[in-house]
Order: sequence, then structure tokens, then C-alpha cells
Amino acid sequence: MKVYFGSNDVLVSTANKELIQQHAPRAEYEIKVYKFSFMNNENCHIKVNNSEQILLQAGQGFSIDKDDERIYSFIIVEADITYNYIGSY
Repeated sequence: MKVYFGSNDVLVSTANKELIQQHAPRAEYEIKVYKFSFMNNENCHIKVNNSEQILLQAGQGFSIDKDDERIYSFIIVEADITYNYIGSY
């Protein structure tokens, strides 16, 4: 069964907050998403699967689908970035 998750409104980031794992059903359970889409309203840096920081220009966004490697971690480095997202695992 596929599970969909995401934001229910435009959100404001907290520095270095994990977006994906907060949706895991239990704390000891790590999820890996096969579909994920993130839209940022301001310039920001992200980290994907513990990568180095990646710059996203305002409105650039980031997405993966079933043909990409699954991701288990997505972090917005800066605080006060407005964004929304959706994913599935």
C-alpha cells in the first residue's frame, strides 16, 4: 500500500529540520520515498540523503520519481524559508 504525505499549507522552515522522517509511522522505522516534490519560495540550500548543501533558486523546487534513487532524508538548511511538499513511500 502506498502512503502519501505532505504539507497541508504553506510552511515556514526551521533550520536543519528533517522533512521526510517526521512522517515515519514509528521512531525506529526509516522510510525511503520513491516520489517527492518540494517547492521553495525563496533561495535556499537543501541536503538530500546527507549530501553537501545544494542551492535552489527561489521557485526552482526539487523532485524525484520512481526512476530515481529513493531518498530517506531531505533537509532545508536555512530557517524562515516558505515551502510546501508532497511525497510517497
